[in-house]
Amino acid sequence: MTSFWRLGFGATTFMASCVFVTPAVEAMLCPAELAEQIDIALSAPPLEQAYVGMLLQTQATTKDDRQILYARHADHFFTPASGAKLLTTAAALHRLGPDYRIRTSIYGDADPAGLTNLQVVGRGDPTLTDNQLIDLAEQLSYHGIAQVNQLVMQDAYFPQFATNPTWEWGDAQWYYAPPVNSLILNGNAVTVEVAPTQVGSPLSITWPANVQRQPLPINNDTATVADQPEILPLNLWRTGGGEQIRVTGQMAAGASPVSYNLAVLDPVQQFTDALIRALGDQGISVAQAEMIDQAISQVGPELAAVNSPPLWELLIPTNQDSHNLYAEVLFKTLGVTQIDPPFTDASTAGGEAIRKILADLGVDSATVRLADGSGLSRHNLVTPAAMAETLQAMAVHPNADVYLNSLAVAGVSGTLSNRLGETVLEGRVQGKSGALTGNVSLSGYLQPPNYEPLVFTILINHSDQHASILRDHIDQILLLISQLSSEC
Repeated sequence: MTSFWRLGFGATTFMASCVFVTPAVEAMLCPAELAEQIDIALSAPPLEQAYVGMLLQTQATTKDDRQILYARHADHFFTPASGAKLLTTAAALHRLGPDYRIRTSIYGDADPAGLTNLQVVGRGDPTLTDNQLIDLAEQLSYHGIAQVNQLVMQDAYFPQFATNPTWEWGDAQWYYAPPVNSLILNGNAVTVEVAPTQVGSPLSITWPANVQRQPLPINNDTATVADQPEILPLNLWRTGGGEQIRVTGQMAAGASPVSYNLAVLDPVQQFTDALIRALGDQGISVAQAEMIDQAISQVGPELAAVNSPPLWELLIPTNQDSHNLYAEVLFKTLGVTQIDPPFTDASTAGGEAIRKILADLGVDSATVRLADGSGLSRHNLVTPAAMAETLQAMAVHPNADVYLNSLAVAGVSGTLSNRLGETVLEGRVQGKSGALTGNVSLSGYLQPPNYEPLVFTILINHSDQHASILRDHIDQILLLISQLSSEC
């Protein structure tokens, strides 16, 4: 049977053209029996040694109309992992609006001889690639610019730390935790490829062809060996004493190359080098380039600019694919646009902005403490009640359709595409997952086949189990909830 479902109480259809098959429910569960069954599940191994918070409510416009079906530690603080993105994106959508775009500008004055000084002002567009730099260079060429006396790269929109100081070093060297600065290019990440050479020789370590300068020095302590039963595994890491990368291990001759995606530690230099190349391709030479981290007066009118996609598009990779860079840009953008200066750090301002905006949505601001917008930080603290209140508010928000369509759907899309497929809940759970070592979460909307729409949040902290095991237990709890019936 092909069917569609709607979130209750005035929200729009949860996902455009979300079609699913509803198999027969194997069992019927009365609401009065639910709490005992969930308690049994949460008290069984391996969850009995973890710290678990959960809140399950019927979806309703006002708190008085909501029925709490289950609560455990709902007012206690938990680390939400990537579940924090639900709060970041809700605040961004509420305050910035679905059509908000991030603009990158180049200012300057072109004299009759085609000489000019240019000032590049970034505002944290996370979608910028080499293609947008080509666009900017073509716009400058259209203005007749042939030579740039001085190219000033202003990386000042997000003050203070580009890499959040509360992130773990083990995360901050990889592509999923890059610096979040004002001038971002290609996700502030770079791919390095490791490949075998001849037996007895070190492995080949190469950077992409479009990287003008080798981003990082390498200590290559590797070897190509003959195919054999025991080969030392590859390891690649930054030592912590600087930018140097150390690579160790072995590969068999003839083996396929292995790629590592790293965070770029000097993103402004990467942006500058790429822009100079793009200008050169247009016949525009650059005599001198300077990078600054302080805002200065514009040197002239805006000569070139590119805009990011609208916010409603940015929310989809942020929530469905759990894109950390996008979430951090939105977090810092809220800080610099919604908090009155002076402030010294965009992330600190972002955390303050989130609390104020969520309070405007009806969420108790005392129940939210965010050090970042993506959930990578273990300093983030939020209660299950705050997660549920945010979801309830956004289900009836004027831009509810944008928010809901940004979420992953069980068995269908995003980080939930491989969860709950071919079960009664395929297409019936829409939300945001999260995972850090020892911490796993899932929060969102659930539509049991024979019960009214529900809002749920499950946060598991301090576990010694692998994330996949904890996710399976969360899914089993949701399948238990799916048996709810309004007929008893």
